[in-house]
Amino acid sequence: MYFTIPDTTEISAKRSTDRHAYTLFNIHINGIPHCSLRYSQLRTFNEELQRLRLIPMTNIQPFPPKKFFKLSLVETDERRMLLERYLQSIVQNKSLLSSAFFNEYFLNAQHETILNESIEKTLPDYINLTIHFLNKHQIIIENLSPNDNTSTVFDACANKIQLENKYFSYFSLFLYELKNNQLNIIRPLCSFESPYLSLKKANKIDPNHCIVFKNSYWDLNYDLQLLDNRCTRNLVFLQSQYDIEQSKDFYPSDIYEQLDVLRDNKQLKEYILLARTSKFYGYIILKNCSVDDLTTQRLSQCILAIGNNELNCYLYNDDKKNKNLFLKDMSFKVTRIRCWKVNWTKLDMNVTFEYLIKKDNLKWITIHTEQAALVSTCLQSMVDEILAKKVSTATVVNMPHNRSNVANGLAKRTKSDLDRLNNNELFDKGDGDDDL
Repeated sequence: MYFTIPDTTEISAKRSTDRHAYTLFNIHINGIPHCSLRYSQLRTFNEELQRLRLIPMTNIQPFPPKKFFKLSLVETDERRMLLERYLQSIVQNKSLLSSAFFNEYFLNAQHETILNESIEKTLPDYINLTIHFLNKHQIIIENLSPNDNTSTVFDACANKIQLENKYFSYFSLFLYELKNNQLNIIRPLCSFESPYLSLKKANKIDPNHCIVFKNSYWDLNYDLQLLDNRCTRNLVFLQSQYDIEQSKDFYPSDIYEQLDVLRDNKQLKEYILLARTSKFYGYIILKNCSVDDLTTQRLSQCILAIGNNELNCYLYNDDKKNKNLFLKDMSFKVTRIRCWKVNWTKLDMNVTFEYLIKKDNLKWITIHTEQAALVSTCLQSMVDEILAKKVSTATVVNMPHNRSNVANGLAKRTKSDLDRLNNNELFDKGDGDDDL
């Protein structure tokens, strides 16, 4: 989880309830504004964290000290950077992220921030929340509190569609954008936020957002464990249909007509099994991206496909006379990424990662996309899933449990994987096919 404090907001004495001017530190999580807090509120958070002893404080960045005189602009910016480093060090501890203290604190912080930003200073006692599915079908969850967190809303939604408890861990709630009749993923919803408040804030900027209930795993073998239950089969079908539709416009295939026949005949299981053979099945597709082409040393436009524990950059041709849409592709395996970081500037957003090109040869790769924070979140969730397979006793938040196909670590590489790697210009033939 990536905490940043990119800027501050000055509150004048006239706007302040206690008639004293103060500074708000605007906290973003994975690139999304979450809450704005005063220094005193964050100091209280730190003191309570030490009192509860939820994590060892030895590896935590020091909390910036209190000062008794008004801070200059330079000192305020220095405090902002120190608070950012403090929060970034705090959230490295996963036990803290799953604690009731952390989740309640940042849920309440979101609520308070929304009230302070809103014209109306109160929220309704109860609300109805619309939940979408990938076929744009909707259900309405009634009598929720505006402060209900993601877990509470998820449980209400799962009960509404009669999803059995043992299947809960396969699915999650996501924030999507609905534009031009197309659903585009924005991010997963976190446990310490209110879906209602997050949706309210997103729609203030652009009134085209919605909350979607969908699959939350990467290993496509889990599909097979969901086909014999009516409810989960329907949900997997919706995901399959969505994956096919989003790749139709740039990836021709001779299976589309067969899939249409199976869909019309309501042969959902057969549809899923055939859809699984499609190239982009199970991938998140991000368009309007660009990547540093290692072979030409140029910045090239690409479509980014995230899935199968890989980042695939499909470099495309702007020449309309050329019938070949993709000039080439570059595939980056998650198991060969040593580390990554997300960078935000006023002019650019990108995710940069250090990649094992071949033995003893690491290079930095940069992908430019407005969805850099989502790419980072996807990388982390894929790593979590891989680690859960490697250590059978590991407990990973939002990961499906008791699955039989994980056995001995990473999934075996298929022949198609090897063929793609051998044809990838990033790699020397016969060399460099080792994971970190």
